Amino acid sequence: MLSATRFQQVILIAAVLVPAAVFGTAAWWNRGEVLRESTATVERTASIMHEHVARVLDTASLVLDRVQDRVETMDDAEVARSEVSDFLAAVNAPLSQIVSVWVADARGYVLAGSHGWDRSTSIADRDFFAVQRDDPGTGTYVSAAFSGRATAVSSVAVSRRRPASDGRFLGTVHVSLNPEYFVHFFREASPPFPHVALLVRSDGALLARNPAGNAPRRLGPESALMSAVARQPEHGLSRGISTIDGADRIFAYRRVGQWPVYVSFGADVDVLLRRWRGNLRAYGVVTLAAALTLLGTAWLALRRARAAEVAEAALAREAAARAAAETSQAAEARFRGVFESRAVGMSVFDLATGETLLCNDRLLEMTGGSRAAFEAGTWDWRRVTPPEHLARDEHAVVEARARGWWSPFEKEYERPDGSRIPVRISSAPLPGEPGRVVVLVEDISEQREAEMRRDLLMREVDHRAKNALATARAALRLTRAPDLPSYIELVDGRITALAQALALLSQTQWQGVDLGTLLRGELAPFLDASRGQVRLEGPALTIGANAVQALAMAVHELATNATKYGALSRAEGRLLLRWEVLAGPPARLRLSWQESGGPPVVEPPKDSGFGTRVLEATLARQLGGSVEQHWEAAGLRCEILLPAARVLAAAEAPGQGSAPASSPAVSPATA
Repeated sequence: MLSATRFQQVILIAAVLVPAAVFGTAAWWNRGEVLRESTATVERTASIMHEHVARVLDTASLVLDRVQDRVETMDDAEVARSEVSDFLAAVNAPLSQIVSVWVADARGYVLAGSHGWDRSTSIADRDFFAVQRDDPGTGTYVSAAFSGRATAVSSVAVSRRRPASDGRFLGTVHVSLNPEYFVHFFREASPPFPHVALLVRSDGALLARNPAGNAPRRLGPESALMSAVARQPEHGLSRGISTIDGADRIFAYRRVGQWPVYVSFGADVDVLLRRWRGNLRAYGVVTLAAALTLLGTAWLALRRARAAEVAEAALAREAAARAAAETSQAAEARFRGVFESRAVGMSVFDLATGETLLCNDRLLEMTGGSRAAFEAGTWDWRRVTPPEHLARDEHAVVEARARGWWSPFEKEYERPDGSRIPVRISSAPLPGEPGRVVVLVEDISEQREAEMRRDLLMREVDHRAKNALATARAALRLTRAPDLPSYIELVDGRITALAQALALLSQTQWQGVDLGTLLRGELAPFLDASRGQVRLEGPALTIGANAVQALAMAVHELATNATKYGALSRAEGRLLLRWEVLAGPPARLRLSWQESGGPPVVEPPKDSGFGTRVLEATLARQLGGSVEQHWEAAGLRCEILLPAARVLAAAEAPGQGSAPASSPAVSPATA
């Protein structure tokens, strides 16, 4: 039989080991949970990078298609004419991700380019030229990173072979992409913690990396990423030691479509575990309080037991009781200090009865309760929980009864005013009190709002992209022309007008575009700045993002018609484009298009062309406005009325700070 002293020694050891075991178990479980959530973030980021890089490479492929179509029937002398270089510059101008566009002959000398260059410079030594020259079956080729000789900019080339009708090699067409463009996007799309984002070829050639660091130009087959690609060529999630900086990382990678290119996003395991370490501190506070309580009690009991062997039993019992009371008060004070922290909501919960025994002010504040209601027994966790969450709560209680705590889960509390607050609920056993747990309630409102903003942004980007593609598709399907060159010219002009509108919107982050800027941009391709044929008059107004594309296409079609058949087809022709806001209700934006000095109008056109259908579809049906075309003898007069509430940005709408229609005109634009 153990002596009292020996028994107290065993209790003292248990007072240290039991809380340590509980803390270790909770820390191990939480570590796995944090790693699972962080891994999901790594995979989502890699997916976002993949979608963007795929769009950039597809854009480069479309540019190559367009350039090849232009020079397909030309010999070298025709390609070397300045008109081709002007065409390449125009194609390159709206595409910030493309550094330059080039056409080279069979010897590697550049015939045409979107930028100035030394005509004695040859690209015959570049891999993207040599592989097209030596292997007719190469197809579209993505080069390793290099420094452009003409642009002096770090670039990655996407090239294609220029074949003759008999299969001879005539040279190459290639576009240069700027790796820094990808680096910038990777930096913007990545979560706010240290990471490594890569764009790499399938042979290990490193195209872009954020951060740059001291990365080599090529990853060897022994690297963690290339080893994972060898095992799973399309996509995967892996963990390994970096051969560049020796860091232990979790990384996700994906092949970009059918391109021989991969994107990869990785985060240091040490970084991902920072939140876990923060949780450990919170768990440690609770565990330490419990351990100190047990340890203090056991230690004092041991001392009293030893004293009892040499002192009177009555005196020993009295001293022990006094010491126990003091220890209990100190332990309660320490626990109360932790419990009343406003960092998270906390409560003590009895698993057997389902009652909340203690509740701190932070939890009452979250649920809209009061201390008086809790003390009176009228506050209950079931009453502040919406019905759809009660089953999950009951499941958590059953789980805790079986193992002492429940797995963290998310739910909502409903306040008396009807509002709801999302929370994450976790628990830990209450040391020394079997059947009771300490409940931690964390407010995750900011996390939910961040997720909603992210989802809204993704839906908005998807919506804008679909609208642009639908407009482009309509232009391709509805355009009519007597021959292929005319068709290409018409489609090119309409797609360019759409691209210019999208470029203006991207500059303002889809917050709207100044009307004068929009009109000048759409009319510029049809005008000669020295002729002074066009005059723009109207107040400064901002067009809402939802109306920019439609208005741009409509103005483009009117300008195209005026250039071919109307006032702008003659040097003495004139065009006056005036706009103003008409007071309501409802308020309307009026645009007046007046041509004069052009070919006399004998009779209105009998057939409705694409331009007329665009005006009706975009202005009337899409924007809810009206279009009236008057074919007067002096020229076309077109009156456009659009509802201001649907066309103008909110800040410009009447009654919300709009510029009045009678305000001075924006500096009249002439061309």
